[in-house]
Amino acid sequence: MPTITETKLQWILQTLYDTTRVPAFYLKRGIDRHPTLSPELVNQLLSTPVHLKIQLMDYNIQMDKMILMPVSTPEGQDLLVLWPNAQSYVEHVPFAWDQQLNSTTFIEPNDLHQLLSVAIMAHYLLHHEILDRNQVLEDNKHVLNINNHAEGVLELSLLEQRERRLFHKSYLSEKKVFDQVRLGNKHKMLLYLKQHMELNGVYGTLSKQNSLRSKKNLIIAAITLGTRAAIDGGLYSESALTLSDTYIQHIETLSRIDSIHPILLKILGDFTERVAKVHRAHNSKDILLCQEYIFNHLYDDLSLSVLSAHLQISPSYLSRKFKEETGEALRIFIQRQRIEEAKNLIVFSDYRLSEIHTLLNFHDQSYFIKVFRKHTGFTPKEYRNRFVVKPS
Repeated sequence: MPTITETKLQWILQTLYDTTRVPAFYLKRGIDRHPTLSPELVNQLLSTPVHLKIQLMDYNIQMDKMILMPVSTPEGQDLLVLWPNAQSYVEHVPFAWDQQLNSTTFIEPNDLHQLLSVAIMAHYLLHHEILDRNQVLEDNKHVLNINNHAEGVLELSLLEQRERRLFHKSYLSEKKVFDQVRLGNKHKMLLYLKQHMELNGVYGTLSKQNSLRSKKNLIIAAITLGTRAAIDGGLYSESALTLSDTYIQHIETLSRIDSIHPILLKILGDFTERVAKVHRAHNSKDILLCQEYIFNHLYDDLSLSVLSAHLQISPSYLSRKFKEETGEALRIFIQRQRIEEAKNLIVFSDYRLSEIHTLLNFHDQSYFIKVFRKHTGFTPKEYRNRFVVKPS
């Protein structure tokens, strides 16, 4: 393989980024510090055996694709790395990125065919040799086989997890969202969805070679969960399933999805509103206003006298009417909603367990523990130990 000067390499890096927005890195052996990537990552990449002109590699458990290309210089053999999703890993902005660090790449991070096209162009710029895409794919088939990953993938995945603390988003946080769909409470659903989106963690990768397909699959999975929650909330199953089919068919027509969040806001909001309409159709105005007041005042006094005074009806009428329409005693409904809130505080807040029962107006801690165990099967301490992930 002919040698190439470092000046030409710098020009190639700049040109690749300017034309494709794919970050490209030149890793030189014998250099203690790379200006952009961590020493651990550089060492891992330089120690990876590169036997092909264009070598495809999965960086992590999310099948994040990168290309490794050997480069011969007068000083020896170094490495050119093409990495569409590098922005999450860089320590300093590379010279080639200028002020464009936050600009979107022209290709999807895991779009294999487009990434290979960039690599083939890079190889041509380096060596003036045209490579056949099908042959490059054939050469890298061992990477594309999910049961036979390249040798360094596991080590690199573990390195990434240690450096980035990469975990899936909380299941309990997700459950809060769909519980509110089931209850028909759009305000709280949107609040919990926003909190879920802002949590540390990643969404799963549901298609390893196509980012658009992965996003569609994530949205379809959310639609499925939303459909089941809406049916549990009282929406007629045929209506819910037809709505689900309509949304999924629409998602399949999209040729680009920049973010799944606005789409989920619209779809889950629609499901939640429809559940709320069903609730309003089945319950009287007084009971709906009572439930709404309870949802919004879980930290306040929710005695029968307070609720009846707010609704301007008699306590006995409210108690009887609530049980008739919902099938549940008002006291038990309030208790259940407060325990749901207590679960959220235990998992997502820094309050001590001894403080939570006071916040939620339980008259003493032993009674709170008794009620909590009745509704969840755990004591508050057992629940925190079971569901709260402590940093190592």
